[in-house]
Amino acid sequence: MESTSAPRRRVRLAELTREELQQRMPEATVVIPIGATEQHGPHLPLLTDHVMAETVALRAAELAAASVDVLVAPVLPFGCSSHHLAVGGALSIGQRTYIGVLVDLAECVARMGGKRLVILNGHGGNEDPMRVAANELVFEKRLGMAVCAASYWTVGKEAVAALPFAGPGHAGHFETSCIMAVRPDLPQLAKRFPPDREPRPLAISGQVNGVPVRYPGIWESSEGVSDAADQASAELGEQTVDAIVRATADFLIAFHRRPLLQ
Repeated sequence: MESTSAPRRRVRLAELTREELQQRMPEATVVIPIGATEQHGPHLPLLTDHVMAETVALRAAELAAASVDVLVAPVLPFGCSSHHLAVGGALSIGQRTYIGVLVDLAECVARMGGKRLVILNGHGGNEDPMRVAANELVFEKRLGMAVCAASYWTVGKEAVAALPFAGPGHAGHFETSCIMAVRPDLPQLAKRFPPDREPRPLAISGQVNGVPVRYPGIWESSEGVSDAADQASAELGEQTVDAIVRATADFLIAFHRRPLLQ
Protein backbone atom coordinates (compact mmCIF):
# COMPACT_ATOMS: atom_id res chain seq x y z
CA MET A 1 0.00 0.00 0.00
CA GLU A 2 1.41 3.35 -1.02
CA SER A 3 1.89 6.05 1.59
CA THR A 4 -0.26 9.14 1.16
CA SER A 5 1.85 11.35 3.44
CA ALA A 6 3.55 14.33 1.83
CA PRO A 7 7.30 14.09 1.31
CA ARG A 8 9.37 15.89 3.94
CA ARG A 9 10.74 19.25 2.80
CA ARG A 10 14.48 19.42 2.29
CA VAL A 11 16.30 21.66 4.76
CA ARG A 12 19.61 21.92 2.89
CA LEU A 13 19.34 25.06 0.78
CA ALA A 14 21.96 23.92 -1.73
CA GLU A 15 20.00 20.77 -2.57
CA LEU A 16 17.11 22.77 -4.01
CA THR A 17 16.61 23.75 -7.63
CA ARG A 18 16.34 27.46 -8.42
CA GLU A 19 12.58 27.18 -8.83
CA GLU A 20 12.23 25.46 -5.44
CA LEU A 21 14.43 28.08 -3.83
CA GLN A 22 12.49 30.98 -5.33
CA GLN A 23 9.23 29.45 -4.15
CA ARG A 24 10.31 28.79 -0.56
CA MET A 25 12.67 31.68 0.19
CA PRO A 26 10.08 34.40 0.98
CA GLU A 27 8.37 32.22 3.61
CA ALA A 28 11.44 30.47 5.04
CA THR A 29 13.93 31.18 7.78
CA VAL A 30 17.42 30.91 6.30
CA VAL A 31 20.25 29.71 8.53
CA ILE A 32 23.88 30.34 7.61
CA PRO A 33 26.17 28.28 9.87
CA ILE A 34 29.63 29.81 10.32
CA GLY A 35 32.72 28.39 11.98
CA ALA A 36 36.47 28.25 11.60
CA THR A 37 39.35 26.10 10.43
CA GLU A 38 41.92 26.37 13.21
CA GLN A 39 44.04 24.41 15.65
CA HIS A 40 42.21 22.62 18.45
CA GLY A 41 45.04 21.36 20.59
CA PRO A 42 47.00 18.15 20.01
CA HIS A 43 43.94 15.88 19.82
CA LEU A 44 41.05 17.55 17.92
CA PRO A 45 40.70 18.31 14.19
CA LEU A 46 40.83 21.79 12.68
CA LEU A 47 37.21 21.43 11.51
CA THR A 48 35.83 21.30 15.07
CA ASP A 49 34.11 24.71 15.02
CA HIS A 50 32.50 24.52 11.61
CA VAL A 51 31.36 20.91 11.91
CA MET A 52 29.64 21.77 15.19
CA ALA A 53 27.90 24.83 13.72
CA GLU A 54 26.72 22.81 10.72
CA THR A 55 25.60 19.84 12.82
CA VAL A 56 23.55 21.95 15.20
CA ALA A 57 22.02 23.94 12.33
CA LEU A 58 20.98 20.89 10.30
CA ARG A 59 19.67 18.83 13.21
CA ALA A 60 17.73 21.79 14.60
CA ALA A 61 16.29 22.55 11.17
CA GLU A 62 15.07 18.96 10.83
CA LEU A 63 13.30 19.22 14.18
CA ALA A 64 11.81 22.63 13.39
CA ALA A 65 10.72 21.61 9.88
CA ALA A 66 7.56 19.96 11.21
CA SER A 67 6.39 23.42 12.33
CA VAL A 68 8.07 26.04 10.12
CA ASP A 69 10.06 26.22 6.89
CA VAL A 70 13.82 26.36 7.52
CA LEU A 71 16.61 26.36 4.94
CA VAL A 72 20.22 25.77 5.98
CA ALA A 73 22.90 27.21 3.72
CA PRO A 74 26.28 25.47 3.29
CA VAL A 75 28.53 26.10 6.26
CA LEU A 76 31.11 28.89 6.01
CA PRO A 77 34.14 26.89 7.24
CA PHE A 78 36.48 29.84 7.79
CA GLY A 79 36.42 32.50 10.48
CA CYS A 80 38.42 35.17 12.28
CA SER A 81 41.21 33.00 13.65
CA SER A 82 44.41 35.02 13.37
CA HIS A 83 45.10 34.49 17.08
CA HIS A 84 45.54 30.77 16.39
CA LEU A 85 48.33 31.26 13.87
CA ALA A 86 50.83 31.72 16.69
CA VAL A 87 49.91 28.46 18.46
CA GLY A 88 49.44 25.94 15.70
CA GLY A 89 47.80 27.35 12.61
CA ALA A 90 44.54 28.32 10.95
CA LEU A 91 42.98 29.43 7.69
CA SER A 92 41.79 32.84 8.80
CA ILE A 93 39.87 35.80 7.37
CA GLY A 94 40.44 39.34 8.66
CA GLN A 95 37.61 40.88 10.67
CA ARG A 96 36.75 43.65 8.21
CA THR A 97 36.72 41.21 5.32
CA TYR A 98 34.63 38.77 7.34
CA ILE A 99 32.01 41.41 8.07
CA GLY A 100 31.86 42.09 4.33
CA VAL A 101 31.48 38.39 3.52
CA LEU A 102 28.55 38.00 5.92
CA VAL A 103 26.90 41.16 4.62
CA ASP A 104 27.31 39.99 1.01
CA LEU A 105 25.76 36.59 1.75
CA ALA A 106 22.88 38.16 3.66
CA GLU A 107 22.20 40.63 0.85
CA CYS A 108 21.89 37.67 -1.52
CA VAL A 109 19.25 36.16 0.78
CA ALA A 110 17.37 39.48 0.75
CA ARG A 111 17.57 39.81 -3.03
CA MET A 112 16.01 36.35 -3.37
CA GLY A 113 13.10 37.47 -1.22
CA GLY A 114 14.30 36.24 2.15
CA LYS A 115 12.75 37.91 5.20
CA ARG A 116 14.35 36.00 8.07
CA LEU A 117 18.03 35.19 8.53
CA VAL A 118 19.90 33.44 11.35
CA ILE A 119 23.71 33.42 11.39
CA LEU A 120 24.54 30.46 13.64
CA ASN A 121 28.10 30.63 14.86
CA GLY A 122 30.51 27.98 16.14
CA HIS A 123 33.68 30.04 16.78
CA GLY A 124 34.30 32.63 19.49
CA GLY A 125 36.44 34.83 17.25
CA ASN A 126 33.45 35.42 14.96
CA GLU A 127 31.19 36.90 17.62
CA ASP A 128 32.18 40.56 17.30
CA PRO A 129 32.24 40.71 13.47
CA MET A 130 28.96 38.81 13.07
CA ARG A 131 27.19 41.28 15.36
CA VAL A 132 28.60 44.20 13.40
CA ALA A 133 27.36 42.54 10.20
CA ALA A 134 23.88 42.06 11.68
CA ASN A 135 23.73 45.71 12.74
CA GLU A 136 24.86 46.88 9.31
CA LEU A 137 22.24 44.76 7.56
CA VAL A 138 19.32 45.98 9.65
CA PHE A 139 20.21 49.55 10.57
CA GLU A 140 22.38 50.71 7.64
CA LYS A 141 21.40 48.54 4.66
CA ARG A 142 17.76 48.57 5.85
CA LEU A 143 16.93 45.42 3.93
CA GLY A 144 13.61 44.83 5.67
CA MET A 145 14.88 41.47 6.92
CA ALA A 146 14.93 40.18 10.52
CA VAL A 147 18.51 39.14 11.33
CA CYS A 148 19.89 37.21 14.29
CA ALA A 149 23.58 36.41 14.84
CA ALA A 150 24.24 34.03 17.74
CA SER A 151 26.62 31.27 18.77
CA TYR A 152 25.12 27.81 19.27
CA TRP A 153 26.32 27.68 22.89
CA THR A 154 24.46 30.93 23.58
CA VAL A 155 21.22 29.58 22.12
CA GLY A 156 21.77 26.40 24.15
CA LYS A 157 22.97 28.22 27.27
CA GLU A 158 20.90 26.11 29.66
CA ALA A 159 22.49 22.92 28.37
CA VAL A 160 25.95 24.45 28.69
CA ALA A 161 25.22 25.72 32.21
CA ALA A 162 24.24 22.19 33.29
CA LEU A 163 27.64 20.74 32.40
CA PRO A 164 29.88 19.48 35.21
CA PHE A 165 32.68 21.72 33.93
CA ALA A 166 33.01 25.18 32.44
CA GLY A 167 32.06 25.59 28.80
CA PRO A 168 32.40 26.10 25.99
CA GLY A 169 36.16 26.76 26.22
CA HIS A 170 38.51 25.78 23.44
CA ALA A 171 39.59 22.20 22.68
CA GLY A 172 38.81 21.20 26.27
CA HIS A 173 36.18 19.06 27.95
CA PHE A 174 33.21 20.68 26.17
CA GLU A 175 34.41 20.62 22.56
CA THR A 176 36.11 17.26 22.96
CA SER A 177 32.90 15.69 24.27
CA CYS A 178 30.89 17.20 21.41
CA ILE A 179 33.27 16.00 18.70
CA MET A 180 33.45 12.55 20.30
CA ALA A 181 29.67 12.42 19.84
CA VAL A 182 29.39 14.02 16.39
CA ARG A 183 32.56 12.72 14.70
CA PRO A 184 33.90 9.85 16.83
CA ASP A 185 36.36 8.93 14.09
CA LEU A 186 38.37 12.12 14.47
CA PRO A 187 39.51 12.76 18.08
CA GLN A 188 42.97 11.41 18.90
CA LEU A 189 42.32 10.97 22.60
CA ALA A 190 45.70 9.49 23.45
CA LYS A 191 47.22 12.89 22.65
CA ARG A 192 45.17 14.75 25.25
CA PHE A 193 46.98 16.40 28.13
CA PRO A 194 47.11 13.88 31.00
CA PRO A 195 44.97 14.56 34.09
CA ASP A 196 48.06 15.23 36.21
CA ARG A 197 49.22 18.09 33.97
CA GLU A 198 46.97 21.03 33.26
CA PRO A 199 47.99 22.81 30.04
CA ARG A 200 49.01 26.42 30.11
CA PRO A 201 45.59 28.04 29.57
CA LEU A 202 44.85 30.41 26.75
CA ALA A 203 43.10 33.74 27.06
CA ILE A 204 41.93 36.22 24.46
CA SER A 205 42.31 39.05 26.92
CA GLY A 206 43.65 39.88 30.32
CA GLN A 207 41.76 41.70 33.04
CA VAL A 208 42.46 45.02 34.70
CA ASN A 209 39.98 45.71 37.50
CA GLY A 210 37.50 43.48 35.70
CA VAL A 211 37.92 45.23 32.35
CA PRO A 212 39.08 43.06 29.40
CA VAL A 213 42.37 44.15 27.85
CA ARG A 214 43.97 42.75 24.70
CA TYR A 215 47.58 41.93 25.46
CA PRO A 216 50.14 40.84 22.85
CA GLY A 217 51.72 37.48 23.56
CA ILE A 218 48.87 35.94 25.56
CA TRP A 219 48.11 33.26 22.98
CA GLU A 220 51.77 32.60 22.29
CA SER A 221 52.35 31.86 25.97
CA SER A 222 49.53 29.30 26.06
CA GLU A 223 49.28 25.75 24.72
CA GLY A 224 46.24 26.65 22.62
CA VAL A 225 43.59 24.95 24.74
CA SER A 226 41.39 26.01 27.64
CA ASP A 227 41.54 22.78 29.66
CA ALA A 228 42.96 19.29 29.50
CA ALA A 229 39.82 17.49 28.22
CA ASP A 230 40.46 14.45 30.41
CA GLN A 231 36.83 14.63 31.66
CA ALA A 232 35.37 14.52 28.15
CA SER A 233 33.12 11.66 27.08
CA ALA A 234 30.98 10.74 24.10
CA GLU A 235 27.95 10.18 26.34
CA LEU A 236 28.20 13.67 27.78
CA GLY A 237 28.73 15.04 24.29
CA GLU A 238 25.61 13.34 22.98
CA GLN A 239 23.50 14.70 25.83
CA THR A 240 24.91 18.20 25.38
CA VAL A 241 24.53 18.29 21.59
CA ASP A 242 20.98 16.93 21.79
CA ALA A 243 20.00 19.59 24.33
CA ILE A 244 21.57 22.39 22.27
CA VAL A 245 19.85 21.12 19.11
CA ARG A 246 16.45 21.09 20.84
CA ALA A 247 17.00 24.61 22.17
CA THR A 248 18.05 25.79 18.71
CA ALA A 249 14.99 24.21 17.09
CA ASP A 250 12.75 25.93 19.65
CA PHE A 251 14.48 29.23 18.91
CA LEU A 252 14.08 28.82 15.13
CA ILE A 253 10.36 28.19 15.52
CA ALA A 254 9.89 31.19 17.81
CA PHE A 255 12.04 33.43 15.57
CA HIS A 256 10.12 32.36 12.47
CA ARG A 257 6.71 32.92 14.05
CA ARG A 258 7.44 36.37 15.42
CA PRO A 259 5.64 38.90 13.19
CA LEU A 260 7.82 41.06 10.97
CA LEU A 261 7.55 44.78 11.54
CA GLN A 262 6.99 46.88 8.45
